Amino acid sequence: MMAPEVAFLLSRSIRTLVVRVRAQNSTARQVAEFLASHPRVRRVNYPGLGGGSEVARRQMRDFGGMLSFVYDGGATETAAVVDRLRIFSIAASLGGVESLATQPITTTHHGMAAEERARRGIVDGMVRLSCGLEDASDLIDDLAQALSSS
Repeated sequence: MMAPEVAFLLSRSIRTLVVRVRAQNSTARQVAEFLASHPRVRRVNYPGLGGGSEVARRQMRDFGGMLSFVYDGGATETAAVVDRLRIFSIAASLGGVESLATQPITTTHHGMAAEERARRGIVDGMVRLSCGLEDASDLIDDLAQALSSS
């Protein structure tokens, strides 16, 4: 059985879930579009971009608040980009009302052999983002400054 305080917080937060998810979807789409046009970004993984996935288009009304991109640099240079972020917090676990960033080779896929990571497309320059409720233009400005300092 859930504690009364937890039940209260869940009940209160569920009322705004749809509004929060819509905001995160919109922000992630804008961030993905920005990253797709940045000269230091090799690839953006977000089903709502251009061609996107036909399966995602059939199954989803919008495309979520999470995305990843591959920076045009190695592990050390990519870590420096992530470290320069001011609004995105570095986190191993993604999802929430605050925007978060992680470099999978140092967190979620750290223990996996490099060959297996490469086979799965988890390259040294990959960064995963979870967009929160901050203004999209603030997040884009944060990414722009982190990417341009390299």
